[in-house]
Amino acid sequence: MRSKFFLAAAIGTATFIAALGFQYIGGLPPCQLCISQRWALGVGIAGAAIAGMTNGMTRLVFGLVAVGGFLAEAGLAFYHTGVERHWWQGPQSCSGGAQLPSSFDPAVVAAGAAGKAPAACNEIPWDLFGLSMANYNVAIAGFMAALCIMALRAKPAG
Repeated sequence: MRSKFFLAAAIGTATFIAALGFQYIGGLPPCQLCISQRWALGVGIAGAAIAGMTNGMTRLVFGLVAVGGFLAEAGLAFYHTGVERHWWQGPQSCSGGAQLPSSFDPAVVAAGAAGKAPAACNEIPWDLFGLSMANYNVAIAGFMAALCIMALRAKPAG
């Protein structure tokens, strides 16, 4: 049971490190939707790690937090996929390079740290086998959520 939570947290951490690698080593600044996915991923990772270290009601609560975080990431990644594929329109402020006046925009901050303008949400800056990072995030986040659900459903040992 614990191992599934820890596996989900480890996969999530590797996913987050890969995103930072694409940003800082690969030179691909994130867009606003990418940043939103990272926040949801962070919630899922933290929830899974804490659920793996605890028992009883605490495990249940943080296991549900993990599932919620990973499902939120999957949902945001699916939405991002639709924006990239022009199935629907994305946020008006996510057209690349635009800064929202008098607001904190994490994509602008992250892109500025990489020395680039924020990426447009409706463009695919990188793909592998015709799938973008958002496409892969849908599957990976769904898998992490499934691991946490299996851990929550497992009977306690002993």
